[in-house]
Amino acid sequence: MYQAVEIIVPLAAFAMIFGIVYVAVTAYNRKELAMIEAGMNPNESKKSGHSKIRTALLFLFVPLGIFTGNVIATLFPVIEAESLGLIFAFIFGGMALTTSYFIEKGFEKKDQDLI
Repeated sequence: MYQAVEIIVPLAAFAMIFGIVYVAVTAYNRKELAMIEAGMNPNESKKSGHSKIRTALLFLFVPLGIFTGNVIATLFPVIEAESLGLIFAFIFGGMALTTSYFIEKGFEKKDQDLI
């Protein structure tokens, strides 16, 4: 009984991963073809440009939040360190997204002033 489970579970996991990737790729290709058939250029919709700022701020603020949570947990041992690290990671992640929003808004305002 256990030998069958040891074989079926990994096969089912690989089949599920393959199915998810297949559906994602075919949906992306169908979207691109539908845009081409409608006379739109699919490459024009990909020009967001400021997502690198958002990603960089998240990569900077989230570890900083985890570090801050662990330091506070060591100084004030009321709550466990793992809980505070996670809480501060979410708080600092929100701060990063808010900061990136205002930075991107400033960039858009500069772009509009130039036009």
